[in-house]
Amino acid sequence: MSLRHAILVLLQDQEASGYDLAREFANSIGLVWNATHQQIYLELGKLNEQHMVSFRHVPQEGKPDKKLYSITEDGRQELIRWLKKPAGPARIRDAFMVKVAGGQLADSGALLGELEQLSKQRRERLATFEALAQRLDEQGREENLYSYLTVRRGILDQRAWLQWAEEVRQALEHASVGLPTS
Repeated sequence: MSLRHAILVLLQDQEASGYDLAREFANSIGLVWNATHQQIYLELGKLNEQHMVSFRHVPQEGKPDKKLYSITEDGRQELIRWLKKPAGPARIRDAFMVKVAGGQLADSGALLGELEQLSKQRRERLATFEALAQRLDEQGREENLYSYLTVRRGILDQRAWLQWAEEVRQALEHASVGLPTS
């Protein structure tokens, strides 16, 4: 998957500004794909050059004009083409898991501290996803089926990570009991 496809997915039903897209990445599609404001704006420029999106200027008082992007027929055809291709396996890039793998050289107290910070972030993300799932349910799950299914995956991912984190915490606390103090 590329950023271009994530943007096209977000634009398939309604036009949006770059800011709107960045907010959607932070709140919903960020479940499965992360992007910075800069990456989004760069990709929008490329998509516009390739005629996969178009934009219109919306005047704003006291601010520069806003650009509202929408998917073009070329963009819709690219999205359909991409949707027909197999996705392939997901890649995991988790620096903390690498730290745990190399943990024999690490300070277990530092790992536990980082684990707690990451767990707090995951609990917050879980609460956000659960609230989003409830809103989608209230709006009508059938009408929001694909968004709902994506959010459910996010919920399950967060719960699984938090369960793993608890196992790590217990193992590190148990291992640190037998270590000599210096």
